[in-house]
Amino acid sequence: MLTSGSAGGGDDDDQDTLIVNLANSILADVPDVFDMIYARKHYDTDYMQSMNSVLTQELEKFNNLINLIKSSLKEMKKAIAGEALLSPALEDALLSMSLNMIPTLWKSKSFSSLKPLGSYIIDLKSRLFFFNDWLYNGIPRIFMINKFFFAHGFLTGARQNYARKYKIPIDTMDLEYKVVPNEESAAPEDGVYVKGMFMEGFKWDKNLMLLAESDPKVLFTDCPMIHFIPIKTVDINKGSVYETPLYLTMERKGLLATTGHSTNFIGYINLPTDKNPSHWVKRGSALICALND
Repeated sequence: MLTSGSAGGGDDDDQDTLIVNLANSILADVPDVFDMIYARKHYDTDYMQSMNSVLTQELEKFNNLINLIKSSLKEMKKAIAGEALLSPALEDALLSMSLNMIPTLWKSKSFSSLKPLGSYIIDLKSRLFFFNDWLYNGIPRIFMINKFFFAHGFLTGARQNYARKYKIPIDTMDLEYKVVPNEESAAPEDGVYVKGMFMEGFKWDKNLMLLAESDPKVLFTDCPMIHFIPIKTVDINKGSVYETPLYLTMERKGLLATTGHSTNFIGYINLPTDKNPSHWVKRGSALICALND
């Protein structure tokens, strides 16, 4: 592989050709940036619809990532062709791509991901498709929480809409959760329908509408659609539930935010159970937005 201290040749040339082909494939595969002029015109800041701001903020983050991916790949191709210097960041990106890993350079502006490079690009395209559909076809009936850069902002937006609609101070509110057995249900009057989570260490029993033991040798199952319902904190009736931690990725650690939680941690989703919550705690049962594969 071409490096800042090599002249290439032989196997290095073959490796460089593979990287160039991979770069060309990604450049052709990743869509162009979102049209922010259109986005701001059709989703202008609206006091009663916080999701407009959530959308435009997400689009801006994706545009920054798309621009970085495309510009770095173009510079990488120039460096391999001898038309530009190979910076340390690009050299690291070359090595990462040869190992099917996400370049560190991209991670600086990327959503959290532990996937290999190929799966990462597929995931990126899936996220872009979700937001493109939202942009041109309107606010979705079901929100895929695993498509967001900043899931916390999305959940805050859901609470803000309710708080402003009913003139309730947002700092007195929280969310409660109800599994929706029929995914064809019409969009809720209040709150949001949410999908895009995986269950680790347990599964959902559709008949009993309770958490249940995982099937043998099954590590992960799809989490059913959940209605995230804004509610006054004082009105929450937890009942018999397991406060299920929800994480962005399978890495249950990270830098601590001001809340004291890991930046990989989104929050707790209360799900009904007929077992003592400690039963699931011992199993490390959790909800995950993005798996490693």
